[in-house]
Amino acid sequence: MQYIICVLKKLIISAFVLCGFATDAQIGENVYPFLNIPASARQAALGGDAVSVRDYDVNFSAVNPALLNEDMHKRIALNAATYLAGSTYGTLNYGHVFERGHMISAHARYMDYGRMPRTDEAGFENGEFGAFDLAIGAGYAYNFEKSWTIGASVNLINAKIDNYTSMAVAGNFGVAYHFEESKETIGLVARNFGYQFKTFNGSREDLPFRVDLGYTKILKKFPAAVTVTIHDLQQFDISSEYDSNGQEVRATRKVLDHFSFGAEFFPESPFNLRLGYNVKRGNELSVTDQRSFAGLSAGFGVKFNTLRIDYSHVRYHNAGNMNMLGIALDMSGHRFQ
Repeated sequence: MQYIICVLKKLIISAFVLCGFATDAQIGENVYPFLNIPASARQAALGGDAVSVRDYDVNFSAVNPALLNEDMHKRIALNAATYLAGSTYGTLNYGHVFERGHMISAHARYMDYGRMPRTDEAGFENGEFGAFDLAIGAGYAYNFEKSWTIGASVNLINAKIDNYTSMAVAGNFGVAYHFEESKETIGLVARNFGYQFKTFNGSREDLPFRVDLGYTKILKKFPAAVTVTIHDLQQFDISSEYDSNGQEVRATRKVLDHFSFGAEFFPESPFNLRLGYNVKRGNELSVTDQRSFAGLSAGFGVKFNTLRIDYSHVRYHNAGNMNMLGIALDMSGHRFQ
């Protein structure tokens, strides 16, 4: 009991340190929102915000660099998705482990918004233009005191809209504690704090900074792993002003909008089933008097020796959803667990 209290004290201290970034970092959602799209099909299926899944899946090192561990050695993963409004999204992640607890990772993600008609102020079309976002980065993690891991990563971001471009540098800093015997993990991460050093039109914009706290546990008496994530801790009110019925959103709803949930069935077997629910997405994209199933997500994973395939379907709205496919390869030649 005293040991658990000690762990909680360390995490609380870490939370204050990470939330300290929010004092200096600007909070914004107007530029590079693709940085907060799920990094993999598996994360998307588990509610979209999981930051505490610590196992063989190298994709989670791109979300929380403190989740890097020895099971990610020489593992590479590619994810691709059909996103909203005909846009496409993809990620690439790799992990490498050295001796004495030192680990590194490499990441890339992109968003292609496709071709759109170029119009003048009067609404007349004049050809087409494209838009895309790209981020390339690397991370480092250090495992100390057996169960504690800290990690940081940096990303160089490039975005283009027609003939306008912008560039920025963004960082992530995380801490994770793993209970080996009880198969529990607590993860805390500050994401996307940084600086836009080249603007689109001379007006500097904010990066989508956020602080997330997650908990994952593999159950002993039932073949499932549960994940609970509290996201956007840097700001209390992240909800829309009114609900789908036109009523003003109350404090209870504002608290619940910070939560997302995920469950993975048969987590230690070659075949996994996954379900998730994102409360904020479900509340804000629901349709009155219709069953849109907004906020729900589902998927599965299949392992074939050194190859792993993941798929997820995410419900946003009746008018648009996301399908994501992931392929992972163990380049060390070992079988996936």
